[in-house]
Amino acid sequence: MVKFQNLKPLIFFHLTVNVIFVLFITGASYFHTPLVGWKDTLVYLLHLMVLQTTIAGIIYLLSLHRRLFRIVFGVSFMLLSCFSFWAYTQDISVTPALFQAILETKPDIAIDLITAPYALFVIVAGAALLFILKYYNRIYPQMGSRILLIPALLCIGLYFIVESKRKGSLKNRLPYNILNAINAYTAKPELILNSEIKYAHTKSDSLKMVFVLGETVRADHLQLNGYERETNPFLIDRKNLISFTNLYTKYSYTGASVPQILTNQNLDSREGAFTSLYSVVSKAGYATTWIGNQTLEKSFDPVVQTNREVLLVDAYKSEFSFAKALDEEMLLPMKKELAEDNRKLVTLHMIGSHWWYENRYTDEFRKYTPVIDSKYVPSQSAEQMINSYDNTLIYLDYFLEAVIRTLEKEPLPTVMVYVSDHGEHLGERGKWLHAQAGEEAKNPAYLIWYSDSFLLKYPDSIQKLQQLEDEEITTDVIFETVLKLLDIDYEI
Repeated sequence: MVKFQNLKPLIFFHLTVNVIFVLFITGASYFHTPLVGWKDTLVYLLHLMVLQTTIAGIIYLLSLHRRLFRIVFGVSFMLLSCFSFWAYTQDISVTPALFQAILETKPDIAIDLITAPYALFVIVAGAALLFILKYYNRIYPQMGSRILLIPALLCIGLYFIVESKRKGSLKNRLPYNILNAINAYTAKPELILNSEIKYAHTKSDSLKMVFVLGETVRADHLQLNGYERETNPFLIDRKNLISFTNLYTKYSYTGASVPQILTNQNLDSREGAFTSLYSVVSKAGYATTWIGNQTLEKSFDPVVQTNREVLLVDAYKSEFSFAKALDEEMLLPMKKELAEDNRKLVTLHMIGSHWWYENRYTDEFRKYTPVIDSKYVPSQSAEQMINSYDNTLIYLDYFLEAVIRTLEKEPLPTVMVYVSDHGEHLGERGKWLHAQAGEEAKNPAYLIWYSDSFLLKYPDSIQKLQQLEDEEITTDVIFETVLKLLDIDYEI
């Protein structure tokens, strides 16, 4: 039986290493988290401790072998520190897009990112690593004991327990999010696309559409659909606008809903090969451009890449970032793209109303108060949550109005289709946010606006859509609706 007194130097070494690891790496994932009060801080401090506990188990296993620890831990610590600097200073997320930029950017461009503060951070991290390695060499003779092996394995097992209860709670934070990003960057796409299209043809020689793919917007919180609050101050007075009140999807998270919307995949089947909406549109002679304010996920990236051009306005920050660009950053590139071709489909992928709500709009749209002031949901009142959410919808209204104003300046027929990928839980049965069971997250908003010239040219299409305004429909209709509005006949 190894006496505790003999283990004290070993335990103190590992505590020191883990504290340094938190300061240089793990803590970066929490640095920008908005918290108010000691309760919020305590909850996230406990979360950080759980995360670091799982890492502590890995560090202990590495420490049992001198060469393994010096090489694997040393290299990992420095690489992770290089990433954590950007998480600390700019709240940049470790995403597949970030790895693509790292691996594919020319060295002369990448070197511009090496600033004095960055170099200083890396130097200090290197000094911390040297301290750890010298300390390790001194303590290594005591590593022969395996008494801490079982606790270390239990620490590692804690990661899988937490992830099974709340997926993404740990894996979306440093250092695990780096492994996920590498896997997503190198992995083969899950969605199999059918590239064979027998024919696709349009009679139109001049038609432009903006297809707005929204995020986390419930149909029943739109003033257009009878909601008592003024969440549509612009669109409420718009003519030529259809709002569908009863669109349903079975999916309540982006990874499943977006590929279903953008292909001929139906809600009842996810097996087999499917056809990209953009492949059909391109074959019919339209120029297609994707402009996104979300990072591309493995689930729908293959579909997005079937566009002629793909532009990401804030590629290195995911929806989990607290410094994500506003959706209006997509408006200028949209205008440029619309000016280039007479037959054009531009898709705008919004960050929309994704949590954290307060980062999705500017102060001028903060109509309803009090608003949320902490990321820790249990500390927020229902009033705060709903106020902030509804404010994001006022910003959405402004954004869609800006899209429409751009389109209505065109002399040729134009149309805008807006559909949210899913809805959001707002306190029903104690549930908040999405990606969980519940009907409230499965009734997304769905709007279509059309110009006067479009109505003159395609009155039958508009009449059929108006008949569906209050009918129960599913997201299966989006694929066909977009193609019909673009006047495309096709066969797959």
